[in-house]
Amino acid sequence: MLMTVKSLTLMRKWLLICSTSSIFGKESSVTVTRWPVHDYLGMTIDYFVIEKLKIYFFDYIEQIISEVGSSLMSGASVTPAATHLFNVNDGAVKLSRKEADAFHRNVAWLLFLSKRTRPDLQTAVAFLYTREQSPDVDDNKKLGRVMRHLWETILLLLVFGWDESGNTYWSVDASFAVHNDMKSHTGGVMTLGSGALIAMSAKQKLNTTSSTEAELVGVSDSMPFNLGSILHQCTM
Repeated sequence: MLMTVKSLTLMRKWLLICSTSSIFGKESSVTVTRWPVHDYLGMTIDYFVIEKLKIYFFDYIEQIISEVGSSLMSGASVTPAATHLFNVNDGAVKLSRKEADAFHRNVAWLLFLSKRTRPDLQTAVAFLYTREQSPDVDDNKKLGRVMRHLWETILLLLVFGWDESGNTYWSVDASFAVHNDMKSHTGGVMTLGSGALIAMSAKQKLNTTSSTEAELVGVSDSMPFNLGSILHQCTM
């Protein structure tokens, strides 16, 4: 669990609570960092700029890239996915057991990364996740494109800020029937004015008959996150 405080006075109060609480400190001692840069679960959390929160995963990305074969890293990729991302060739050669295991491992790493500091990868990763049951050589090429783009943009940070309005802003949309089984894809983002505080990209679980219906399903898919942010705002 990560807790942040604004001043040393608040920190002392928090430490007093932790020292007397039976909840904290059972498994390991409480660690306190007083500097504007913190390491937490592999992430670097940077408060150095006032009213801006930066989060990055440089070491984690380097570890991912070091595990990827050189065949996937040849060339350059300006974007994490091409326009044919959702196209599936049923006649494509399937990956071997060893290659498929590597594919699953790489997609899992990317899924963890995209949910924390790189929401720009979520659409490509969401598609690759749907291909884990039976990946083929085309899927592996799409994975390679994501990896190359990740390496070329390794210094890209996730920066949070707010517009001082106290409002949360949600944007949700859907792409109609883009998957091979004619299902649509939902994308959504929540911000406080700057930065993607919550981002989602996922294949819809049911078929729809129009783009309007797909957008309604998209709103429904994002509703748990949306309601959570609204309830939190109402209790503040």
